[in-house]
Amino acid sequence: MIHEFGVHGLGNDAISFFEQMLLAGIRPNSITFLGLLCGCSHQGLVQEGIDYFHQMSSKFNLTPGIKHYGCLVDLYGRAGRLDKALEMIETVPSRDDPVVWRILLGSSKIHKNVATGEKAMMNLMRLGALTAGDCVLLSTIYAGANYPSGFAKMRKLIKTLGVKTTPGWSWIEISNQVHKFVVDDKLHPDSMQVYEKLEEVTKRAASAGYVKEEAVILNLLGSWSEGGYSETPSSCHSEKLAIAYGLAKTPEGTSLRIVKNLRVCKDCHSFTKFVSKAFNRSIVVRDRVRFHHFKNGVCSCGRLSVRRMVAIDEEISILKRSRFVLQLKTHPMNR
Repeated sequence: MIHEFGVHGLGNDAISFFEQMLLAGIRPNSITFLGLLCGCSHQGLVQEGIDYFHQMSSKFNLTPGIKHYGCLVDLYGRAGRLDKALEMIETVPSRDDPVVWRILLGSSKIHKNVATGEKAMMNLMRLGALTAGDCVLLSTIYAGANYPSGFAKMRKLIKTLGVKTTPGWSWIEISNQVHKFVVDDKLHPDSMQVYEKLEEVTKRAASAGYVKEEAVILNLLGSWSEGGYSETPSSCHSEKLAIAYGLAKTPEGTSLRIVKNLRVCKDCHSFTKFVSKAFNRSIVVRDRVRFHHFKNGVCSCGRLSVRRMVAIDEEISILKRSRFVLQLKTHPMNR
């Protein structure tokens, strides 16, 4: 149960079950802590995650593995503490595992940190573990930082390495039948109905507050597909089509469950949140990383809470600087 709570991003529930387990006299193992740390990471419970990580060895005599270190790197990264995430990687016994560097790259994308993103990318290249997804992440970081020379560098890298994308798809089960969609899908028998419904859904989501996330990738990603269905920012992503089809084919109030083979992008995440609000539907999306439970315009992954946490840190820093300046002005020596 603790592991499942963690995968679904329900950190507080994972902690509650963990404490109940201890009270019942059941000793936790490494899998228990993996679920616990995963839940803390996705829900932004930074201090709790740090405490439980240290308890593994100090209290329960368990040696953290690469996945536990990865969870802690993710925990720091999501909270915007990229310096601490990098410090944690330096302490990992097997720091040459590409997993931790890929996690750092993902965190760099969230916080648009070019320097850290490039450092993560260089280490992935050094380890010979570079993938198409890594190139997408760094390209997005460059886009957010308005760094045109970064695009040129990525184009050259892509051509040199011959990087290819993984085709993106999503499927939804309706009336015991699985319907699969790919990006810009026109092959589904009901594709016309799907796009008509999607137009309606997008308008209602917009009225609820949805604003399309525009990413300026300069067609960089489109050049990778070579006949495959790469999901570029200008594409109609597969989960949007699956959601539209689900809304068209199910009664009001029915929950939608969708599986996607790639990670949900920022725009689709925002889109799904507002769709759940506009249509009063519960939507569960299982992407490559985790489960996302959308309901009433909120997602269980806590993406908003992480942003808010970063904003609070910034506000605190501003307040501290303001107080310091005020102290200087009011100090007797400066009067």
